[in-house]
Amino acid sequence: MNKQLNKRQRFNYFLMNLVSFASIFLILGVIVFQLVQTSMYQSVDNDLERLATDQKFIQHQLMKKEQLQNQSPMLGKLDGPPPNNFQQQVILWSADGKILNERELGSRLYDFQALKLSTDDLNKIANVQTKDSNDRSLQFRSIILPTEGKEDIAYIQLLVNTDPIKGTVERFKQILIICMIIFGLLSIGLSYFLSKWFMKPILISWKKQQEFVENASHELRTPLAIIQAKLEKLFTKPNHTIMQESETIALSLDEVQRLSQLTSDLLLLARSDSNSLTLEKTPVKINHFLNTLLLPYQELAIAEEKQFTIDLGEEQQLFFDKKRIHQLLIILLDNALKYTSSGERIIVFSTVKNSEWIIKISDTGIGIPDDKKAAVFERFYRGEESRNRKTGGNGIGLAIAQWIVDEHQGKIELTDTNPKGTTVTLRFPVK
Repeated sequence: MNKQLNKRQRFNYFLMNLVSFASIFLILGVIVFQLVQTSMYQSVDNDLERLATDQKFIQHQLMKKEQLQNQSPMLGKLDGPPPNNFQQQVILWSADGKILNERELGSRLYDFQALKLSTDDLNKIANVQTKDSNDRSLQFRSIILPTEGKEDIAYIQLLVNTDPIKGTVERFKQILIICMIIFGLLSIGLSYFLSKWFMKPILISWKKQQEFVENASHELRTPLAIIQAKLEKLFTKPNHTIMQESETIALSLDEVQRLSQLTSDLLLLARSDSNSLTLEKTPVKINHFLNTLLLPYQELAIAEEKQFTIDLGEEQQLFFDKKRIHQLLIILLDNALKYTSSGERIIVFSTVKNSEWIIKISDTGIGIPDDKKAAVFERFYRGEESRNRKTGGNGIGLAIAQWIVDEHQGKIELTDTNPKGTTVTLRFPVK
């Protein structure tokens, strides 16, 4: 079921990325094509607008027709640039749609034999398509202007041939489509990669959640089963007094306390995963803080016939979360006491050096194999089962310790103590 859900979710990510990339490429292609096409036709439209508003040019064309008819001398040169005779043409129309300047058009007249006069869009630039004598399609940009005061000439039409521009635009369109196809194929590969990449943290989170639930339920089941068994035992002996069943009640209370601590630890891990915990850093005098914390453990070690040495440097005031560092050190001290026997030694060292607060907790206990040093910080990690039964550990403490160190931007390192045992080194930056 989970695999099917993961595949479906990954396919949804893939489809979403593919549609997003395809939409972006399509919109970008359309925008680029429109901008290129508009810019290419812009110069043609500017020439037409210039000629259409040049009254001297218009009068020149109308008078040229009369001079050709009367065989009068030609007019002088225009002040502005004349139209390009190959790309630009001027057609004079009668009111009934006949071309009046056939002689001036010369051989180009055959290109306009199929051209019809349309007065629907006067004074507006429009596209005109016609066919020449060889039945080839010709493209023009055109503007038709009405004339005034000329009885025979009703309209003057300015045309600019746009076949070269159209060819360029078509080639650009083909290149753009090819590029979009290539980028479309690349987007498929990229979408597949991104869907896999997006799913990776989700799968990791899902796996961690499953492991968390399985391990948590396992850890909770044991004390609950013990408590249930002890309570059921009490019901089998209803006439016994509290003193007679004090051992059973004490064991049940121990399990309740263990269950309460386990629940608190699980809640802390869950809240740390959701980033809902924040540090409350305050100025703390480290030597006073450590002495207050370590003295009860020193007394406990002496009671268990263990050596407990405290070595503190000069008193300094640092900023850190007092509650979390207290919790961190308790976890490490509990482990040091659990894994050492009578006659063995525990040393706590603290100093501030090179802008770092360094704490070392060394013991001469059973130690940790090199291949297990990294794994001990994983949640619910279990070492040797015999050791766990002896100590009653649940594998959460060092995971919480790692989180506290990370939140303080510090480092935690496990090394071997000579000749045996483990040294935990904490390094916190001093700001």
